[in-house]
Amino acid sequence: MVKANVVGGQKLKIKKGAPVTAYSPTQELLDEEFISKSIWACLKNNDPEGVIEVINAHLEIASKVAVCQKMSLARSTLYHSLKAKNPTLKTLAKLVSAVHAELQ
Repeated sequence: MVKANVVGGQKLKIKKGAPVTAYSPTQELLDEEFISKSIWACLKNNDPEGVIEVINAHLEIASKVAVCQKMSLARSTLYHSLKAKNPTLKTLAKLVSAVHAELQ
């Protein structure tokens, strides 16, 4: 028997008895080493948008609201900074510092 599951709007067929493992990226997105390697890979590949995506995903997991409150930053400023194609290094450093402090 084949099960049909919908993932991302697409129907997937999984054979009965097929080894399926649940996966959640949460742990990886909270792992500083994983984040560091991901950002470094983006920088080596001249992918500044990728850097923003990695930081944005990390902040999503680490709770944007808590980060904003901790660093006295308006949520709109955080969202604008992450949506911008070229946030300043100073802004990124503040965000990363706040996230690190929040996770301690």
